[in-house]
Amino acid sequence: MAKPKIIISRCFLEPVRYNGEIVKDFFIEKLKNYVDFVDVCPEVDIGLGVPRPKVIIIKKDNFKRLIQPETQKDLTEKMEEYIENKLNSLKDFDGFILKAKSPSCGVGSAKLHNEDGKRVIGRGYGFFAEIIRKKFPYLPLEDEGRLRNPEIKKHFLVRIFAFAHLRDLVKNPSAKRLVEFQTQYKYLLMSYSQKHLRQLGQIVAEGKRDLKEKIKNYQEIFYQAFFRRPSRGREINTLRHLISHLSSQLNKNERKHLEDLINKYEKGWLELRVILELIRNFTYRFDIEYLLLQKYLNPYPEELDV
Repeated sequence: MAKPKIIISRCFLEPVRYNGEIVKDFFIEKLKNYVDFVDVCPEVDIGLGVPRPKVIIIKKDNFKRLIQPETQKDLTEKMEEYIENKLNSLKDFDGFILKAKSPSCGVGSAKLHNEDGKRVIGRGYGFFAEIIRKKFPYLPLEDEGRLRNPEIKKHFLVRIFAFAHLRDLVKNPSAKRLVEFQTQYKYLLMSYSQKHLRQLGQIVAEGKRDLKEKIKNYQEIFYQAFFRRPSRGREINTLRHLISHLSSQLNKNERKHLEDLINKYEKGWLELRVILELIRNFTYRFDIEYLLLQKYLNPYPEELDV
């Protein structure tokens, strides 16, 4: 399994927060063993010390400024220049985990203050997170607070591992590897977007097209396919397609049991992972090679689900 490369806020690794603390997060500590990462701390990187007076976001007339109230410094231009240079220097990465509520890194959770900085008027993206969202709209961008939601965490993990695998394909392309890649991701793509699955299948099938151009087009659409989380309906459709490969091996009671589980999942009475575990067990038991290849059943290391 290809190893994802992610950008991570430095305060999860070193004591660089405004108060001189390090942030400890259980999931991020575990994830470190499965990814390569580049750490950033925009506030320290623009020359602010540790510890340091707080910085806040001021919003006026739909424009945001980054202000340090204690010193009355306006750090907006300095921060924007840093971010542009930093993002231009980063290559071949698969996602971001930033610090929640930070005025530079918060993902929708940074406090927005009124003009005099004395009143919170809403929440939004920190300066670094905002530019990332605009420049890399299809790469996963989360903070540690949002990743406590199991569905958001799963969506994040699926994407970074799929994108890392795609990067490996792009670095070492061949027509054969592209076909194998599409085969492995068929049902995962189906659960996310049947429209994009069809588009990707058409690209793979274009025999006379230049491989380099084909891979580039494939990469663009693959990223887009994973933009939104799968709906319950798309998951159910994918499950039924998977089960069709098992049906001849299952007895009447086993098929009925699987269908009953799907109905419970449809009503919200059962978690998807229960059904997937049973399908995995049947797949191993009957050694169904085509299903064993499917990333839908094992999109990332299962240890990260804990």
